[in-house]
Amino acid sequence: MKRKFFLAAMYVLTIGLAGASNYFPPFHVAILPNEPQDKGRIKKETIRSINRHFVALNIFTGDSKSGKEKCTDEIIGKNMIDYFHELNAPTIYSLGDNEWTDCHRISNGSYDPLERLDFLRKTFFSKNMTQGKSPIAVERQGNPGKAYSENSRLILNNIMFVALHVVGSNNNLVSSKKLCTKASERTEDDCLRATDEYRERTRKNIEWLKSSFQIAREKGLAGIAVIIQANPFYHFHSTYKSWKKDFLPRLNEENGFTNFITTLIEETHSFKGKVALIHGDSHFFIIDKAMYNKNGGITPNFTRVETFGSIEQSWIDMYVDPNGKTVFSFKPIILNNLKEQ
Repeated sequence: MKRKFFLAAMYVLTIGLAGASNYFPPFHVAILPNEPQDKGRIKKETIRSINRHFVALNIFTGDSKSGKEKCTDEIIGKNMIDYFHELNAPTIYSLGDNEWTDCHRISNGSYDPLERLDFLRKTFFSKNMTQGKSPIAVERQGNPGKAYSENSRLILNNIMFVALHVVGSNNNLVSSKKLCTKASERTEDDCLRATDEYRERTRKNIEWLKSSFQIAREKGLAGIAVIIQANPFYHFHSTYKSWKKDFLPRLNEENGFTNFITTLIEETHSFKGKVALIHGDSHFFIIDKAMYNKNGGITPNFTRVETFGSIEQSWIDMYVDPNGKTVFSFKPIILNNLKEQ
């Protein structure tokens, strides 16, 4: 029954590609909460709820565990493979800081973050397919299982979904000695390696983001959903005053999100379709217009969405209508949290 349910969802997408060129059927996407496992407890109610809905795709914005749990192969690997396989629809996965960047912390087991990143790439991105028991094809930036293979994209019914590896903890940019050694036994060399990793990955991220927008323009796509883990708008209140006086001045060389944000602004302002930035990280449910034009008005074709996290099992129903005026709309599906079940 579940298999038939998913095939029906995929049929909706298929007829959009094979039918009239100017019409693409709408569909639903589930945006999963961060931290699907908490101290060994899996957010089963999230899975049950999503599987009861007519969902064509799941989006997971990373943070496969809490920031205090160990970064073991089982927790960041096997448990997540099992989790994705319990969901009927395929899942596009953007890595988070909790499963590799922060693994140097003593509370996380004092792992080498770069070794954990290598493990994740081999475990989840060794094929040109999404996660789960009913995977669909994706394009990857790097060779499968190798560097930057986590950056992916696919097009469904005239909408592009782009996963970019942009993580919290300042995107792995170690901008001070305090950041290097906080709750950690890292050496100066370890932190230099981290910053080198950040610089090279950022270069590849910008390439992937720009090429994705270029493809979207050439194909005349109705929208593009950019999926990352980090909240690059952290401590930002979505007003023009805050944008101009607080947010933009912080886009400097010590900010690990500067290149990503400046590129996203440029690409969004020159794109005729709709843009949704979907992320996690700070674990607060947010939908807002977090980008502004130079004239002080909001950027009308841009919407930012942050998913639930921590103990919350709630998720976001993303309704995508490629023929509609807004293209993307979002509805929170509120469930009992882990402490209430």
